[in-house]
Amino acid sequence: MGLLPFSMMLDSTISDTRYAEVAVYQAPLRRTFHYAIPDGWNVSIGQLVDVSFRTGRSQGIVIWIDDHSPVAHPKPLLGVLVDEPVVTPAQIALAQWLAAETASSLSACLWLMLPPGLAKRGDMQYTLIDETYSDHDDVTAALTELLRARGTLRAAQIDRVLPKSGWREHAQHLISRGVLRREAVLAAPDAHVQTIRLARLAIEASTLESAYETLTRSPKQASILRYLAAQSDPQVVSEVLAASDAGNDALNRLVEKGFVAVEEIEHLRDPLEGRQFTAGEIPILTAGQQAVWDRIRERLEIGAQADVFLLHGVTGSGKTEVYLRALELTLAQGRQAIVLVPEISLVPQTVQRFASRFPGRVAVIHSSLTDGEQYDTWRRARAGAFDVVVGARSALFTPLADVGLVIIDEEHDDSYKQSPPLPPPYYHAREAAIAMMQINHGHVILGSATPSVTTAYHARQGTIVHLKMPNRVLIPDTPTSAHLTGLPPVEIVDMRQELRAGNRSMFSRSLRHQLTATLQRGEQAMLFLNRRGSATFVLCRDCGYVARCPRCEMTLTYHQAGAALVCHSCGYTQPQSELCPNCGSQRIRYFGAGTATVEEAVIKEFAPARVLRWDRDTTQARGAHEQLLERFATGEADVLVGTQMIVKGLDLPRVTLVGVVLADTALGLPDYRSGERTFQLLTQAAGRAGRSNLPSQVIFQTYQPEHYAIQAASTHDYETFFEQELHYRRDLGYPPYRRLVRFSFRDTNALKAQQEAEHATELLRQHIKQHNMTVTDLIGPAPAFFGKMEDTYTWHLIVRTTDLTRLLTDLSVRNSWIIDVDPTSLL
Repeated sequence: MGLLPFSMMLDSTISDTRYAEVAVYQAPLRRTFHYAIPDGWNVSIGQLVDVSFRTGRSQGIVIWIDDHSPVAHPKPLLGVLVDEPVVTPAQIALAQWLAAETASSLSACLWLMLPPGLAKRGDMQYTLIDETYSDHDDVTAALTELLRARGTLRAAQIDRVLPKSGWREHAQHLISRGVLRREAVLAAPDAHVQTIRLARLAIEASTLESAYETLTRSPKQASILRYLAAQSDPQVVSEVLAASDAGNDALNRLVEKGFVAVEEIEHLRDPLEGRQFTAGEIPILTAGQQAVWDRIRERLEIGAQADVFLLHGVTGSGKTEVYLRALELTLAQGRQAIVLVPEISLVPQTVQRFASRFPGRVAVIHSSLTDGEQYDTWRRARAGAFDVVVGARSALFTPLADVGLVIIDEEHDDSYKQSPPLPPPYYHAREAAIAMMQINHGHVILGSATPSVTTAYHARQGTIVHLKMPNRVLIPDTPTSAHLTGLPPVEIVDMRQELRAGNRSMFSRSLRHQLTATLQRGEQAMLFLNRRGSATFVLCRDCGYVARCPRCEMTLTYHQAGAALVCHSCGYTQPQSELCPNCGSQRIRYFGAGTATVEEAVIKEFAPARVLRWDRDTTQARGAHEQLLERFATGEADVLVGTQMIVKGLDLPRVTLVGVVLADTALGLPDYRSGERTFQLLTQAAGRAGRSNLPSQVIFQTYQPEHYAIQAASTHDYETFFEQELHYRRDLGYPPYRRLVRFSFRDTNALKAQQEAEHATELLRQHIKQHNMTVTDLIGPAPAFFGKMEDTYTWHLIVRTTDLTRLLTDLSVRNSWIIDVDPTSLL
């Protein structure tokens, strides 16, 4: 069915209904299915149900209930898996919008909104009926022996024991002969409530002495009793036993005697549990902040229209304080809010700012939390336990009751777009938030010092309210002393001239001089290079061999830690080699530099400087982002080396030098947004310096000093960059003037991937011609830039169009096609 009016969802009743329209989990078709509701069942819109689908069973979500079915004799629902609805009517409406906008199935969009542990695939279960059966065929014999030894197994379990053996064909033969029985099964969701056991005294304090007398021959029991007698509140059983050096047997005896009571209670897994957030003074707004806030407040107080604001403020201009004011007003109106940040590394700092202003009302959600923490946060949101959620992209789908405001900080960041190889839908959180607030009659604030070209274009066209904050704000001592300051100066160093001058170091003479001076003053520096590892490729100087990933054909990166060559695409790892595997030569050389190389060079050349490295390799452990930020912010290190993680939104007043080791890493890539990405990264990097009254300096090292993106970033000049980029996009027919759709085709056989791409191209040409789409054209097909990844070949083609709806309507699409609307990268 098409999009349902949100009001119809709210007004629907179930008293006389008989049929449920269901979105079936991972159904291969982009449609919904109707099921009969058994008599006496109380089924609601949004519930997770068990359904029969094709020859098996699957999960489904009820999106509508009616007393008519478009199909005769629909199958009945098999069960209700969760008593309460797992999605709200507003979320169903948003999922329908997502499905239409991204050419995805409704089920894929709905399951975005569920926490880990709820989704389960249906499976087939196999049981050996004839225990005496034997067969000379190897696969059949292995299958029957496995079932004889382990009993009934699911297909997924058999796959792990007999991979790529074709056992299903043999099983079908055995089923037809009555040797095996097969039945469809659907496992219950893994998500569950966690409980803890608490122990407390069950007797009056006045009777303790007489109780001790009965325990003279039971020292363990007496120890437990004394421990509990010293506590004012019930204690966790495991902690009681550890403190008393006793076991469960001793505790059980005390319970039997009536001296101690043990109860089991629910324990909510809250990642912020135990954290203390100290509220600071609320700063007085500058004139620029006040003018912007007045515009936003006026629209929020009216409340009827879903406004979208672009808060275009330079780095350090005080955008966060405007966010906080907007949140305060939204909460005062009895509504809730969502705050999105692009990187998990920014979550701790953002949570600190927002939780200190709204204590007890803020929650956090992102992919680094455990499944249990995400599940309990989802449950707490449904129960109304908090009003503000802070997190990365997925936090947008937190089931708060009445979201009135969504704030997207660093709105330009590509991490807000879900892209392949992740599963669909390939949505952008910015566009989804705008659609969500149109459904909820709420507002969206997009904040950035470097807005995406598309967002800035829409602001210029008037479809987004454009608010500018061109001045940096400093709050040196107290909230009453805020004043304006300038952005730090930027020096461009031409590394070609450094080479001509005989300097072959990764540090230019200027950067070395400035870093030395910064360390001598006891200040901090940040060095940015958007590449991990110690060397970006390994080459044999005799035969020209380059170490590549056998699964991806990408060059392997050398990591000195572990002495290994690693593929940054699929994770393939092989040991470092002393000899060339092709010719046996010892002339193996390592070229290029990554963050590990920079870290090593700083330690070697600037001793005794204390260095921290912040990249994906150093942030694998839970809580690593927060620990690194805390260590650097408290002065445990003098130099922070990192990838793009360190240039996004961090506020570190002691940093007076930012060095970009290589400013043009992305400029050589065949992607129309390479200039935009470079400008944004460099401008954001430069914005980490100068956040105090201390003089600051930024240095860009580059081999392309004349490039317009580098020149504009060096003067913090967004408008000049924007005008030049728009001119380039207009000439080439790229966004925002036309929209792009990327079709990708993958197969383990290179020829099949190519043939599918060519077949799709012909279908699209015919479709475009039939619909008379004269300003729509195709680029490709061609092998993707990353043509082989994880033993899978990829071909792609790009469609440029001004009418996305006509392009996607009635388009015959195969399930194997990967469709990415508005892709952030064409690589």
